[in-house]
Amino acid sequence: MIKWSISTEVFSLIILFILTLNFRERRWEKFSQRRIFRNCLYLSMGAVVLNILCTYFIVLANRIPVWIHMLCNSGYFLLIVAVSSVIAYYLCRLLYEHIYQKDGSKRFRLLLIVLYLLYALLILYNFQSGIIFYFDEQQNYQRGPLINIGYGVMLLQLFVLLMITLRNRRSIDPSMRKVMRILPPIILVLTGYQIIYKNVLFNGCIVVAANIILLLNFQSRGIEQDILTPSGNRNSLHQELLLRVGGKQHFQIVAISLQQYRSINQRYGVKRGDALLYRISLWLEQLVPKGKSFRMGNVEFALLVPYEDKTSADRLVETILTRFREPWVLDNVSITPHPVFAEFIYTDSGREEDADNILEILSFSLSLARTRKEHILRFDPSIYQKMAQQGQIIRLLQSAIKEERFEAWYQPIYNCHTGKLSTAEALLRMRDPQGNLISPGLFIPIAETNGFIDELTDIVMEQACSLLSDTAEDILESVSVNLSAQQLLNEDFIRKMNVLTERYNFKPERLCLEVTERVLSENPQKMQAIMKQLMQKGFRFALDDFGTGHSNLSLVLENDFSCIKLDHSLVQEYPENERSRFIVNTMLNMFHSLDCQLIVEGVERQIQAQALIAQGVKWIQGFYYARPMPKDSLLLLLDPVSKEDGTFHTDATACET
Repeated sequence: MIKWSISTEVFSLIILFILTLNFRERRWEKFSQRRIFRNCLYLSMGAVVLNILCTYFIVLANRIPVWIHMLCNSGYFLLIVAVSSVIAYYLCRLLYEHIYQKDGSKRFRLLLIVLYLLYALLILYNFQSGIIFYFDEQQNYQRGPLINIGYGVMLLQLFVLLMITLRNRRSIDPSMRKVMRILPPIILVLTGYQIIYKNVLFNGCIVVAANIILLLNFQSRGIEQDILTPSGNRNSLHQELLLRVGGKQHFQIVAISLQQYRSINQRYGVKRGDALLYRISLWLEQLVPKGKSFRMGNVEFALLVPYEDKTSADRLVETILTRFREPWVLDNVSITPHPVFAEFIYTDSGREEDADNILEILSFSLSLARTRKEHILRFDPSIYQKMAQQGQIIRLLQSAIKEERFEAWYQPIYNCHTGKLSTAEALLRMRDPQGNLISPGLFIPIAETNGFIDELTDIVMEQACSLLSDTAEDILESVSVNLSAQQLLNEDFIRKMNVLTERYNFKPERLCLEVTERVLSENPQKMQAIMKQLMQKGFRFALDDFGTGHSNLSLVLENDFSCIKLDHSLVQEYPENERSRFIVNTMLNMFHSLDCQLIVEGVERQIQAQALIAQGVKWIQGFYYARPMPKDSLLLLLDPVSKEDGTFHTDATACET
C-alpha cells in the first residue's frame, strides 16, 4: 500500500515537472503574475518531494530518529499549506486584476498571512502535544485529532475566494470565472477522497489538479497577448473595457496611432521598425503602475489607466506627448515616429457606453486628430455629436451610391500664357435626397476612412472621361482626377483605364491622374511599376499637394510627372509674408530649373496671381479665376462662341457658380 501511495506521489511529481518545463519554455515574461505562478510550481514540487521522503522514512522508522521524523513531517505540513496559500493568493490577484480598488485583495492577503501564522504556531505546539500527528513508542506514525486542520485552512481560503468572485463578478475575467467554477469542486472531491481513504496519499494529485487548471488559464490568457510586444492585443482591450464598464470603474484611455510607419520600415528596416514598436509598448506598459497597454492595430496603441481627476489625466497626457516629441534611439539610430493622439475618459456619467462603442469612439477620435495641427484630440462630449453626424453621412453615402446622387464638378485651371481656361480638375459633389449639395469637406474624409473612396473615384473617373468624349481638345485640353492608393494598387486598375478610353474614345494624354506623396508612400515600387505602364499607354501623372508633409523632392526626380501641383497652403500669405514669399519663389525657381511644369493651387486674390505670373508661373488654379462648377457651366464657360474675343479675363465674379 505504501509503495502504491508513493507511486501516486511520484506520478504527481512527474506531472509537476512537465508543467514547470512547459511554463519555463513558454517564457511568459509579459504576464505580471508569472512569478507567483512559478513559485506555485516550485513549492508544489517541493511539497510532493517532501511527502515522498516522509512516507519513505516511515518505512525505515526504526532506523531514523524520531526528531527527524517530526521535522520532516512538520515541514511537509507547513509546505503543503504554503502551497495552498500561494495558489489562493495567485487566484486573488487574478480576480482583482481588472478592479482598480484592490482593498479586498489586501485584506485577503492579510487573512492568508494570519491563517498561516496561526497554523505554524499549531505545528510548533504539535511537537509537545501531538494534536496533529505524533510517533508512538514503537515509532509508528499516528494521526492526531486535528490532522485535517490543513484542509480546513484550504477550504476557508476557497470559500473567501468564492465570495470575492460573487461580489465582483461583473469585473472578473470570464476565464477566471470559469476557473472558479471548476477548481473548487475538483479540490473538494479530491480532498473528500483523501479524508475518507486515509491510507492513500492523494495530496499530490490535489496540487497537480490545481496547477493544471491554472496553467490552462495562463495559456488562454496568452491568446489575448500581442505576439510582438509586451502589450495586450485588441481582443484583450475589448475584454478589459467590458469588465471595467461592467464594474462601473472610472478610467482614462490614451490612444496613439503612428503615421507613415511604412516609411520607417523602408528607411530603417522591418526588424528595427518592430523593435521600435516593442520599445514603445514597453514604455507604455511601465508608465503607470496600475495601467495596461494594448496594441489596438498594426501601429496603434492604447494605454488604459484608472481615472482619478482631471489634473492626473492632464499630467498623463502631457507625459506621453513630451516623450513622443523626442526621438527613440535604437542601436545608436534616432527614429522619430509621427503619432496622433486621442483620449477618452469613462466616468459612468449616465451614457450607455459599452466596449464596442468606446473602441469606435477611440477610432473616430484618432481620425479627427489626424486633421488637427496639434495631432491630439482630448475627450470632449461633442465627439458624440460628431460621431452621430458621421453615421448620418455614412448612411447618405450608401444611399447616394445606390441612387446615383453623385456628380462631377470641375474647377478650371488658368493658363497664364494664353489667358484661357483650358484644363480642369474633376471634383466630386454629393446631393442629399432633397437635392441639396453636401460639402465635400464633410463626406470625402469619411468616405476615405470607411472604404467608399474607390467607388467614388470610379464615379468621378467615369464622368470625367465622358466629358472628354463630349468636348473637343481645342476647347478642353485635359481633365485631372485624384486617385487613392487602394485604387492605383488595384490589380484591375490598368484594365479599367483601357476600357474607359475605348468606351469614350479619347486620347489617354487628355487624362491626368493626380497622386499625393502619401499615396505613393504606400508601396513605392509597385506604384512606380503601375504608373510606368499607364504612362506608356499615354496617361499623364501629376504630383498633388506638394509642399505638405515631407515634400520629398526625390519623388519628383524618380517619377516622370507631367506636372507638380503646389499646395494651396503655401500661397495663403503670399506674397505679403516674407517667409512665404521666400519659400514659394525658391520652389518656383527650383522647378523651373528642372524644367517641371507647375500648377499653383489656392490662388484667391489678385495680388497673388500677379506675383506668381511675375515669377513665370504658367498654370494657376484657384477661386480668383474660377470656382468648381457643374459640367454644363464649365462647357458654357469654355465655349469660345460665348465670349467676345475667346480669351478669359480675370474677373473672379464672372466664374462663380
